[in-house]
Amino acid sequence: MANINRYLLRLLAIFSLIFSAACQDRLFDNPFDPQAREIVFEVVNTIYTPAVNPRGLTWDGTALWNVDGSNNTLYGLNATNGALVRTLRSPLFNTTDLAYDGLDLWVCGESDVNVYKINIFNGDIQKRLNLQRGSFTAMEYAQGFLWLADAQSNKILKVDPETAEVLASFPNPGIRAGGLASDGGRFWVSDPRTLTIYEIDTGGRVLRKYLSAGQSPQGLAFDGRFLWNADANQKLYQLRFQR
Repeated sequence: MANINRYLLRLLAIFSLIFSAACQDRLFDNPFDPQAREIVFEVVNTIYTPAVNPRGLTWDGTALWNVDGSNNTLYGLNATNGALVRTLRSPLFNTTDLAYDGLDLWVCGESDVNVYKINIFNGDIQKRLNLQRGSFTAMEYAQGFLWLADAQSNKILKVDPETAEVLASFPNPGIRAGGLASDGGRFWVSDPRTLTIYEIDTGGRVLRKYLSAGQSPQGLAFDGRFLWNADANQKLYQLRFQR
């Protein structure tokens, strides 16, 4: 009987370790490209965000801005240590993402067809664009245009920031876009449903796809050198890609 008890205790300890590991973050320091089967990026740094429900992300040249979907707050954060630089309120209910145009911030939301341009220092509304229809989950400003991920059509829309005219569109490569970023010549789209980050060209053609660093990839931002990914686990991952 003593031997049986020791055996059962040993099994219990093993199951406890397995369960504990399963509950931790699924973090791949060097994830594999599902198609190429090679190391494609490494997590350079991880900072924490005060956002309870981290959504969109953008880079303004000096700080990272993260949307808190739980209270429509925009947090400006130091990219080195996550220190809070500035806090703004979004004019939108259910804010999902934001973008920086070189001067001001743009914000979008899932339940509003309006996209707002706000002052980066005090949050005052500078401009309102009415797109007539759409449910916007991600946004980027690149090449002089706004790019919006529309959940209704599951497309990425190219929008004139002056007139709100939709100039072009292409299919979102995933199920639902959680974040959108660009380096000027290509885009990255995150998909929390499939734990995937897609790298695509300006026509929507998938160049590569990567497993996300966290369990629910949301906002994306490119700082000129690194790609940043906000995850629902309240972490912002700084990613360096292997070429």
